[in-house]
Amino acid sequence: MGKVQEHKRAAKARRQSDTGPVVDKRDDIFDIEGTVEECLPNTMFRVRITQASVPQLVGQELLGTLAGKMRLYRIRVLPGDLVKGYVSKYDLKKCKITYRSVQKSLHSN
Repeated sequence: MGKVQEHKRAAKARRQSDTGPVVDKRDDIFDIEGTVEECLPNTMFRVRITQASVPQLVGQELLGTLAGKMRLYRIRVLPGDLVKGYVSKYDLKKCKITYRSVQKSLHSN
């Protein structure tokens, strides 16, 4: 291998090495799970929280909107669906829905 190719490989290896701190989770959002209670206009939903990383959120009803990929792929969400999402610590009355579960809620017939 020539000197130029070796120099290029070394430069590429330096660029690809991870030198920054590893950030695995954002501190300003709380993960939630809930059921969709009601469908509202403009792809908004009333979501009742069943599980959350913060215990004070459990049992509350939040206004949920679909996240970007859910809108992009036109994933339909209906009342009674189990959903996952997150709540920002800056606005605890709104949530983003990021996942719709295949299973139906235990409360639906």
